[in-house]
Amino acid sequence: MNIRHIAVLAAALAGTTAALAGSFDSPWAMIETADKSEVRKEFPIAITQVDGKSTRDPRQTDPIAPGKHTITVRFTTGRVTQSPAEEQRELQMDLEACTLYRIAAKRTTGTNWEPKVYSEPLGECRKKFQKK
Repeated sequence: MNIRHIAVLAAALAGTTAALAGSFDSPWAMIETADKSEVRKEFPIAITQVDGKSTRDPRQTDPIAPGKHTITVRFTTGRVTQSPAEEQRELQMDLEACTLYRIAAKRTTGTNWEPKVYSEPLGECRKKFQKK
């Protein structure tokens, strides 16, 4: 295979990926793990399930239809051994269209934690579906 063939193949793959990424037919929501914050005493979590189905990537979900969903998150640390009940939480969330949710593990006391949810608009989704 020469350089021309490789360039054509790379361009075709890039075009296919871009087309798939922007081909959502209706508004969506997404959930990601939040970044670590020493100031707020927050730590990243793993997103393990959405409505009982395992996620492909524990750092972010695939696009999710707006509405009520059960999100299962897990927080573990190499420093402290926690029981399975302490490290996992199920969140009942009503996801809004064109919104990105970031979830962090907020330390409360000792090894205890609670999920902290932040939200922000998804620019690409809002641009596509909420034109005014």
